[in-house]
Amino acid sequence: MEKLSYSVVIRTLGNTGEKYNALLQSIKKQTIKPDEIIVVIPNGYTLDYQLGIERIIRSPKGMISQRACGIMEAKSDYILVVDDDLEFSATLVEELYDYLSLNHLDVCFPMEGVESTEEKEKSKMIFQWKLSILMRSFFTGQMFISKRKSKFLDIITPTAGHKVFIKDKYKDGLYFCQTGNFQIHFIKTELAKRVQLENEKWLETGTISRYSAYDDPVYYYKLYLMGATMAYSLRTRYKHLDAGAGRIAHSKVEEKRIRYYTVAKNRTIFWKKFIWDYTSTIKKPFVLICGLYGMINYFMFSVLVSAYPKMWSAIQALCEGYKHAITYLLFHKIGDKSI
Repeated sequence: MEKLSYSVVIRTLGNTGEKYNALLQSIKKQTIKPDEIIVVIPNGYTLDYQLGIERIIRSPKGMISQRACGIMEAKSDYILVVDDDLEFSATLVEELYDYLSLNHLDVCFPMEGVESTEEKEKSKMIFQWKLSILMRSFFTGQMFISKRKSKFLDIITPTAGHKVFIKDKYKDGLYFCQTGNFQIHFIKTELAKRVQLENEKWLETGTISRYSAYDDPVYYYKLYLMGATMAYSLRTRYKHLDAGAGRIAHSKVEEKRIRYYTVAKNRTIFWKKFIWDYTSTIKKPFVLICGLYGMINYFMFSVLVSAYPKMWSAIQALCEGYKHAITYLLFHKIGDKSI
């Protein structure tokens, strides 16, 4: 195999302990060694573990700010972008690169979970037609597990949700994507930089916290609009150790306030910026109806599951999210159509 030049980019707060060390050890034992390891940590934070070969980059705190900084600093042909609480086999990069090359992809994802009897049974439970999944799909338009055969595993819908077309995540096959999971992916460096993630800091500003919902679809759907081909390597696996470093809520009410506000705000802006603005004039009425449907039904669903006094502040935060999204779209320039 030709020499593979790649960088590893890690976003961290430095507080995930042994789970971060597990990531470093996973990187260290790769059969194909990285040219560089870039660790992006906010000012004022410290690292408990180091391999001693990392390039430490300081940046403002934030999922988008740190990821954008790491991507822009990368100097290799490819980047393995990872969160700080993952663990994977020594052949992960080799498998992703082989799959990417074989299928002429620009971006490749591994699949979360270890292929074991326990995981397969869990997968079957997740991918069954459950009432809760149907309700969520109907009210929010976000996710809909389907038996339909498709070349796509995950697509963005006109409601600014996403629709999943796969019944068994252990059945091998090439499934393209319009969005994916930001926990880990392997990408051509030139493409990652073209996304200009640094221009999407609206995802983490004006929110109740630094939580940046909808960062995944913004990043990946921009790539899709550029013409990038993305797919999962279903046989390549990783473990999410879930350190919970990004969860800053101290109660269920606070967690719902943050999530409702940020999803309402960022999903609305995402719909306008990446769906409405890229829809032909003849299809705009349909997309408008879908957007309003997604907004109204997400509101109704949230009220339905939070309709008791203790959670009223979360519903108030949801309304504020929609209000601030509309205000932002009316009075702020959120970026030129440069894709």
